[in-house]
Amino acid sequence: MSDLMGRRRARALARCVALALLAAVPAVLVLLYLNYDLRSARRTRLAASVTQQAALVRADMQMVLEGARQLGRAIARLPVVQALGPGCRQELRELLAELPPYAGLSVVDSGGRVVCSTDTGDDSTGDASAILAALRAAAAIPPVVVGGFTPGAGALGPTLALGVPFGADDPAGGRAVVVLGLSLDWLGRHLGASLAAAGGQTFVVADATGIVLARRPGRLEAGQSLPAELLPHVGAAQAGVAVLEGADGLERLAGFTRAGPPGGRLFVAVDAPVPDVMSELDRATWHGSLLVGLGALLSMWLAVLAGVRFVRRPTAALLDAARRWSAGDLGARARVPGPPEGSFGRLAAAFNAMAEGLGRQRAELLELNTTLEARVAARTRDLVASRNQLQVEIVEREKTEGELRQAQKLQAVGQLAGGIAHDFNNLLSIVTGALDLLRRRLGPAQAGAAALVENAAQAAERGVRLTAQLLAFARRQRLLPAATDLNKLVGDLPGLVAGMLGRDIAIRTSLAPDLWPALVDPGQLEAALLNLVLNARDAMPGGGTLSIATANVLVPDDVPAGPGVSPGAYVAVRMGDTGTGMAPHVLARVFEPFFTTKPAGSASGLGLSQVHGMALQSGGDVRIDSRPDAGTTVTLLLPRATGALAAPRAAVPRGLRILVADDDGAVRRMTCEILDERGHHPVAAADATQALAILEKDLADTGGSFDVLLADYVMPGMNGVALILMARALQPRMKALLVTGHAEFEGSETLRAEAIMRKPFTIAQLDERLQRMMREAQPEAAPAVAG
Repeated sequence: MSDLMGRRRARALARCVALALLAAVPAVLVLLYLNYDLRSARRTRLAASVTQQAALVRADMQMVLEGARQLGRAIARLPVVQALGPGCRQELRELLAELPPYAGLSVVDSGGRVVCSTDTGDDSTGDASAILAALRAAAAIPPVVVGGFTPGAGALGPTLALGVPFGADDPAGGRAVVVLGLSLDWLGRHLGASLAAAGGQTFVVADATGIVLARRPGRLEAGQSLPAELLPHVGAAQAGVAVLEGADGLERLAGFTRAGPPGGRLFVAVDAPVPDVMSELDRATWHGSLLVGLGALLSMWLAVLAGVRFVRRPTAALLDAARRWSAGDLGARARVPGPPEGSFGRLAAAFNAMAEGLGRQRAELLELNTTLEARVAARTRDLVASRNQLQVEIVEREKTEGELRQAQKLQAVGQLAGGIAHDFNNLLSIVTGALDLLRRRLGPAQAGAAALVENAAQAAERGVRLTAQLLAFARRQRLLPAATDLNKLVGDLPGLVAGMLGRDIAIRTSLAPDLWPALVDPGQLEAALLNLVLNARDAMPGGGTLSIATANVLVPDDVPAGPGVSPGAYVAVRMGDTGTGMAPHVLARVFEPFFTTKPAGSASGLGLSQVHGMALQSGGDVRIDSRPDAGTTVTLLLPRATGALAAPRAAVPRGLRILVADDDGAVRRMTCEILDERGHHPVAAADATQALAILEKDLADTGGSFDVLLADYVMPGMNGVALILMARALQPRMKALLVTGHAEFEGSETLRAEAIMRKPFTIAQLDERLQRMMREAQPEAAPAVAG
C-alpha cells in the first residue's frame, strides 16, 4: 500500500515538473518575438536616420551649388567678363585668393575658347567642353551646370567643374560660361563636419557616372568608383535605402538621394553599420534567455515543493475531516491548502457544502427578515422622489402653458392693433385736423366754443395716444429714431407735468453732465415718460417726491445684461417715486396689456405696455424695482447714438406747391384745407394714377413746379411708395412725404424716416416735417428708412 502511494506521489510530482517546463515555453517564444520585432524596429530607425542624414548632406550640397551660382553670376556681371576680353585674368586671380572652396576660375565663350583663367596654362578648357555640351543638350538653361571630375594637379587637389551660363544665346544656341573649379578636398571637409557627431556614419558624393567626388571618412578616394551595391542606384529618381558590405565585412545600411540642378547630376549617400545598432539588443536578448533558463529551473524546484504541499497535505486534511464527520461533528470543516478550483479544493468544498446546507438555509432566512424592512423603506423613498419629480414637471408644464397663452394673447392684441390702425388713424386725422383748424380760427370772443373744441381735441388726443400705445405694445409702431438729448427732454419735463402733479409732489432731477445722445424716437420717448409720471402720481395720492436722473451705462460692466439687452453703450433714464410700491405678483404682470390696479374706467392698462414696447423696439430695455411701501424705480435703457444731435428748427416755409394724393376724400379735403390754412398751394389727386397725370402735365407746362408730394400709402392700383418712386423719376427736384395710418407696410425700406409721417398728425407736426424736408439743399436719390 505504501509503495502504491509512493508511485502515485512520484507521478504527481513528475506532472508538476512537466507543467513548470511547459510554462517556460511561452516566455521563450515571447522573448524571441520581441527580439525579432525590436531588431526590425531598430533597422527601420537606422534606415530613417541614414536617409535623413543623406537629405542633410544633399541640402549642404545644394547650398554649395547655390553659392557657386551666385559667385558665377557676380563674376559674369564684371565689365571685363561681359566684354569677353583677356584682361579679366588678374581680377579672377584676386577674387580666387579670397575663395578657399575653389581651386580655379575661368571664363569660356560659347565656342569653347578660354577667354581668361586663373590657371597658368588655361587647362580648364577640357572641363568647359563638357559643361558646354550639357548646356546645349538641356531643354532649358539651368542655373548651374555640373561638369566632370578633374584629377588633382600639385597642391590644388582634385576639383569638380561647375559652370554658370551668362549672356545671350549665339546663333548656334550656345552661351558663355563662368567655370568654377570646386576643391573636392574642401568639399569633403565641409560636408563631413555635419556628420562629426553621428558615430560610425560615413557619406559619399559621386557624379552621374558613379565617380566618387568626396567621402568622409572611408577608404575610397576621389576619382574612384562607387561600391557595386550603390552603382545601380546612381540614376534612381527617388531617394531610397541600400544594403552594403563594409570593408570590415559588416553589413551597412546606406540612404541615398540625388542633388544638384534640375536633372540631379550628383549622387549623395550616407551609410552606417548595422551591428553597432544591434549589439546592445543582442546582449539584452542573451540576458533574457539566461533569465528564462534560471526561471525554468526555479519553476521545477517550486513544482516539487508544490507537490509536497498541495498533494500530500490536502489528502491528510481530507482524511482527518472524514473521521470527524463520521464521529458526528458536523461543524468540522475540511481545510486544504491550494486553490479552491483544484481537485482537492472542489472535493473539500463538496464535503463542506454538505455540512453547511442546513446552517446556510437558516442564515438566509434570518438575512431575509433583516433586509425586508430596509428594502421596503428604499422603495418608499424611490416612490416619494418620483412623486416630487412629477410635481415639479407638472408645475413647469403649467408655467410653460401659461407663457404660451400669454404669448398668444399678446400676438392677438398685436394683430388687432395692426388691423384697426389704418382706419382708426384716418378717422382721427379728420377729427384732429378739423379741431386744430377750429382752434386756430376761433377768436377771444368765442371762449365757450373754444372750450368745447379743446375738450374734443383732448378726447381725440386720447384716441391717438391709445392707438399709439396699442401699436407700441405690439411693437408694430413705425419709430423715427434720431440722436436725442435726454438731458433737455428730462429738463423740460417738470414744466410739462407740473400742472398734472399738483403741489403735493416735488420733482427732483439729476442730469449727467457728459450724457451721450440716445438713438430714440423723441415723440415716443416723451409719451413714455409722461406715462411713467402719471403712474408715479397715482402711486403717491398723499404727495411725495418724484426723482428723475440720467446716466451713461455700459452693459454688462455697470448693469447686468438682461434678456433684451446686448453688451454695449446705453443711456439710462431712472424715474423713482416714494409711493406705495407694488407686490411681487403685481410686479410680474405690469407689462401685460389692459392690466391695471386702478379703478375701472380710470386707466386703459396700456401705459407700461407702451413703455415696454417702445424700449424694446428701440433696441433697449425697461427694468422695474418695486417693493410694497418702499416706492418704485423704473429704469429706461436706450442705445447710445453715434450721430450728432438734431439741428434746431428753422422758420416754417410758406407758399409751397404741394400735390396731395389720398383715396379717402374726407382725409384729402382736410389735408388740403390745413395746407391752404398754412399758406401753401395744395393740388388734390384721388389716386396714384391721377397724381402721375398731374405731374406729367405740370412737367410739360412748367418744367416741374411742385415742391412736395404728400402721398397716402394705401391707394387703389398703386400704393404710395410706388407713386413716390415714379414721381421722383418725373420731377427729381420734388420732395416726397409718405403719410400712413398703417403700423407696418411693404416698401418702407426704400424711404428714409424723415420721408414718413404717421396719421393722425397735427398742423404743428406737418409744419415741422415740411420745414425739415425743405431745409435740405438737394433731394435725396434713394432715401432709406431709419425705424
